[in-house]
Amino acid sequence: MRGPIVASVLALLIVTPTAHAYVQKLNDSGLPEYWQASCVSVTVYTNGFSMMTTHEVAKSIGAAARAWSPGAVSCPAGGHPTIEIVASMAAATTPAPPVAYDAHNAVIVVTEGWRPGLESAVALTSVFARSDGRIVDADMQINAQWSDWANLDPGFDPSGFNGQFPFDLQNAVTHEFGHLLGFGHTCFSAFSDPVRPLDDMGQEVPDCGDAAPDSVKQSVMYAIVDPLRLETSKRFLSDDEIRGVCSIYPATAEAPACALDTPNDGCGCSAGGSDGGVAAAPALLAILFLVRCRRARRAARG
Repeated sequence: MRGPIVASVLALLIVTPTAHAYVQKLNDSGLPEYWQASCVSVTVYTNGFSMMTTHEVAKSIGAAARAWSPGAVSCPAGGHPTIEIVASMAAATTPAPPVAYDAHNAVIVVTEGWRPGLESAVALTSVFARSDGRIVDADMQINAQWSDWANLDPGFDPSGFNGQFPFDLQNAVTHEFGHLLGFGHTCFSAFSDPVRPLDDMGQEVPDCGDAAPDSVKQSVMYAIVDPLRLETSKRFLSDDEIRGVCSIYPATAEAPACALDTPNDGCGCSAGGSDGGVAAAPALLAILFLVRCRRARRAARG
């Protein structure tokens, strides 16, 4: 008999400001969460989002998926992790599905109707996992009603944002894809974690904030993002996160054969990909809040 489906939520906070290990998220039964499939598919719904072009959204989300992929990760002992996130873009006019356990994994850009009381959350992903730890479904929501977004590649000019600082979409989604793959935060925040997580060495993670070691702050799965710095550091995995993905999804000499690991922009363009057949992945995972303190912006928009 299959176990019950359990949903969970994590949070990435924003404040002003030694990843010695990685954290694998545990379900309510205390078992580590993971994907059984080697290819995890997700559909991106832009939902009228206009801060970035469809191609820019595709580039950012595709690059975030690729950061964890066999094509980008070489394991310390050789080979590549046996997991890949396969993202695709829905047509711009396609209505976004509701957040639900429906065997359809979605990344939804929310331009209006964001959840009341959670205006400070820049992204929210609902994760569904069985009692044995297997992830079976997930829906990610990106807050484009109360947060500004951009592609902060080198040469980015923030002058068009009237003194505000946008979030880098690739930076945020790379973090969230870490949750999707079963990773927890490398620091503790009561806002997102009911209990203090343990890393893979059995040690309690430090509190989030200024007192956290620099090596923890520099990890992708650190639970704080700094908009004032136009942060992009979470685009790139730390050594511990590379070790973690190679441990959770044991390395093999040959990467799994998936379709493009980047979404199509609807115009026949993509941000890159890997060769191989079409993947048939039944589900997606994770959850995460990206929270910030820029209440002045929210008040001004309100």
